Amino acid sequence: MKYSKLLEEYISGVALLNSKISDLSEDSCNYRPDWQGAWTIKEHIIHLVDSEVNGFIRCKSIIAQPNTECYVMDEDLWTKNLTGKNEDTQKYIQLFGLIRNIVFDLVKDEPEENWSKDCFIRKYKGESTKITLEKCLEIYRNHLLFHIEYIDRIKKGYL
Repeated sequence: MKYSKLLEEYISGVALLNSKISDLSEDSCNYRPDWQGAWTIKEHIIHLVDSEVNGFIRCKSIIAQPNTECYVMDEDLWTKNLTGKNEDTQKYIQLFGLIRNIVFDLVKDEPEENWSKDCFIRKYKGESTKITLEKCLEIYRNHLLFHIEYIDRIKKGYL
């Protein structure tokens, strides 16, 4: 299958995230670096999972209801307005793995022609973009890697 490598990279994100945070204490997860607009590791994790929930709906929408507009969250408002809530990071980590596995199972047998044919429409900050199934999985694969880099930077500053 043409998309096997992308699927493998997508699903391996579960093990990657777990390896990056498995040894962290609650204090290190709540440490806020002294950078402009910095998030804690916990905020990065929760944001990642909130985004994955949206990604799950987006992948299903591409298959079930192609060429329709999907909800887009304002990540800065979500983080700002939900900071301080007593959210269990471990439950979020479990949800991340569950969502990635469900999406993997959903798309692994999708006909190859559907990976680049159908899409959802993302309207954000005045722009409208068509996102195919291939692009959707690339976005979420890269989104995780982006936040892993921040988590690594925070860990270096904390330790």
